Amino acid sequence: MLVHIRHTHASATRLRAIAGLTGVVAPSELLAHTSVALDAPPLLLAGAVTVGVLATLALCSVAQRRRTNRQMLDDAHQHHAAAASLADTVLDIRALPPARADASAVSDATGELAALHTVMAALDEGVIISAASGETLASNAAAAHIFGLDPAQMAGFHLDRPPVRFLRANGQVCPAHNLPPQQCLADGQRHEAEFNVAQPNGARLWLKLHARPIDLADAGMGVVTTVSDVTHQRQTDARLRLADKAIEHSPDAIMITTTEGMILRVNPAFTRLTGYRLDEVIGHSPALLRSGQHDAAFYTAMWDSIHRSGRWEGEIWNRHKRGHLFAERLSISAVEDAPGHISHYVAVFSDITAAKTEAARMSHLAQHDALTGLPNRSLMSDRLNQALHRSQRHRAIVALLFLDLDRFKTVNDTFGHGVGDLLLQQVATRLTGCVRESDSVGRLSGDEFMVVLTDLVDAEQAGQVARKILASLASPFDIDGHQVQTSFSIGIALCPNDARSAKDLRQHADTALYHAKASGRNAFRYFTEAMNARAEARLSMEQHLRGAVANGELSLHFQPLTRIDDGRVVAMEALSRWRSPSLGEVSPTTFIPVAEDCGLIIELDYWVLESACRELATWRAHGATEVGVAVNLSSLHFRREGLVEAVRAVLARTQVPAARLELELSESPLLQGGPEVTAILNSLKAMGVRLVINDFGVGYSSLAHLRRYQIDRLKIDRRFVQAMEHTGDDAAIVRALIELGQSMRIEVLAEGVETDAQRRGVHAAGCQLVQGQLTGAPMNAETTLALLTAPSTLRP
Repeated sequence: MLVHIRHTHASATRLRAIAGLTGVVAPSELLAHTSVALDAPPLLLAGAVTVGVLATLALCSVAQRRRTNRQMLDDAHQHHAAAASLADTVLDIRALPPARADASAVSDATGELAALHTVMAALDEGVIISAASGETLASNAAAAHIFGLDPAQMAGFHLDRPPVRFLRANGQVCPAHNLPPQQCLADGQRHEAEFNVAQPNGARLWLKLHARPIDLADAGMGVVTTVSDVTHQRQTDARLRLADKAIEHSPDAIMITTTEGMILRVNPAFTRLTGYRLDEVIGHSPALLRSGQHDAAFYTAMWDSIHRSGRWEGEIWNRHKRGHLFAERLSISAVEDAPGHISHYVAVFSDITAAKTEAARMSHLAQHDALTGLPNRSLMSDRLNQALHRSQRHRAIVALLFLDLDRFKTVNDTFGHGVGDLLLQQVATRLTGCVRESDSVGRLSGDEFMVVLTDLVDAEQAGQVARKILASLASPFDIDGHQVQTSFSIGIALCPNDARSAKDLRQHADTALYHAKASGRNAFRYFTEAMNARAEARLSMEQHLRGAVANGELSLHFQPLTRIDDGRVVAMEALSRWRSPSLGEVSPTTFIPVAEDCGLIIELDYWVLESACRELATWRAHGATEVGVAVNLSSLHFRREGLVEAVRAVLARTQVPAARLELELSESPLLQGGPEVTAILNSLKAMGVRLVINDFGVGYSSLAHLRRYQIDRLKIDRRFVQAMEHTGDDAAIVRALIELGQSMRIEVLAEGVETDAQRRGVHAAGCQLVQGQLTGAPMNAETTLALLTAPSTLRP
């Protein structure tokens, strides 16, 4: 008997659908008539029954291999469904006339069997045909390969005792009766499931089993199981899920576009950063984010990089949905498909506006003065170098101006540092208003400013700017209710006239500034070679002065302080003198300012203090016990520690009474006030030392300062005394100062008395003490001792 396999109309419909899906010839055209003898071997019988399924799987496999990985992922489930649908093929087993069961029919069946083997061998999917007993009736090589079994092991594959372990997703072993083939035999329904299978060699695969029942006629119910290796598909799916989750939860904005520039996808971070929702950008161009801050050349360079290397990375400004601009760090990458053609672009960006703002703030702070907002020394040096480079190219003049506020320390000491800071801010504003936008104004430190003037036609233009600056500071500053008056001393150096390098230009401008101060302040000076020579001489003097004390080059002279009524000497003021082997006799008016500037004044004052007290001890040993010695102290002592200890130590070493030591101070320490100054002066008074205010009348001393620090004597500045003969105003000032001292019960001494008229004038105003050439010029130690031991000098 022959079995004739006939396909129902429904089967043909499904086959045509499969053919449309896979893009191949409909399997029904290949399997229109298939016959096999019923008394053929079981494998032939089973193969004939399932030949429709196998052929369809082969066609699907071929078509599937032609697809891309992405298409395979999209169509995988459809292929399985298409192959399985052929199980609806109806087996119409009809008894044929015995005459047909001849050699010809057997020959035809044998040929079809050979064709069946060829089809099965071509399949990528494994196929297993099992009887109801679980015995394997037929299988192909793909099944053995997928399970990792040899042909003998595959032939013995039994559903009740599978030679491999089927693990569920949770790692537990799936019992045999729960496998799709057994479930199919149990209920006659289709079943499919995916399992993790361990091959005998240890390899792990994910397999999909799809089981459909078949009617084996007299052989009873059977099952056809297709086995597909879905390991790659699951791994790809896992990677896609991971990538999808990473995109959704990324803190950076991600945007995917087509090659034509149409947005396909954005993540939540995109919405947070740009303000645009998903539905507002899908299908639109990324150009909706453009800020207008970049020109066409910028975008051209960007896309040139992407087309050349497949990526671009950099900073870009974009516009938020609300309209404000934001800076972003952007990376664009091209994505290629399997053939190597660009299919998409992926843009990843983050908002760096805050970081750029902070970086700009830190950069500004690093290059600008925090108080005035002007460029600092570092930035001004850079601008000076740039200006010098430009001047060389264009042959223009560059002017460097160094500016120093006159008597700024006095303002700080009088009104406090708060007022001083406000003054610097207002000065910076006026100073900036005196120059062009192309010029630069900076604050170097404290009360020092710097101006760089560029592209000048002649040197006189620098002087014009300097005059404008001096005029701008002429009107007082109104600060917290105080009328503060100040001025500038300005030094000017020119390039290329004076120097071509920044270093030399700065040195020359500083030299000119020094001479502007020396000329009386509120003035400007150009640098000249004569100035440079004087500056070099000053530097040489400083170098020689550093060794003067150690080399014994200094000596003391003394000038008497006498009473007008009887000519009695009450004290001798110690005055330092310097005879240098290299420089000769150097005037105190020359080397004392140098010592102040370079800090040597502290060492010099201590030497004078020690030497004067030793001379005082000598005078006392010769009977001049009522005469004191006056020593001048720099105001620098009140900014450093050690003065009180030094005075105490000198008094102890020389064994002279503290009451015979007079320390002459300028008014500035009193104006500084503060706990440090107060502690120093109180300690000196506690020792018994007398305190004298030198050059009284030229500063800003108040009555409160005089009373607080228990001042013993006031020395009226010589300029008032010497001018009182010529102007009534100065005479009135002298009388007022004397009356002030008398009212506070403080001794008053007129300094610089050189004529008898001056002596009579101050005496008439009530002054009892004088000092000057009229009563005694400075004298050396030997002459001083002779004077003090003469009987007339010490008479009561």
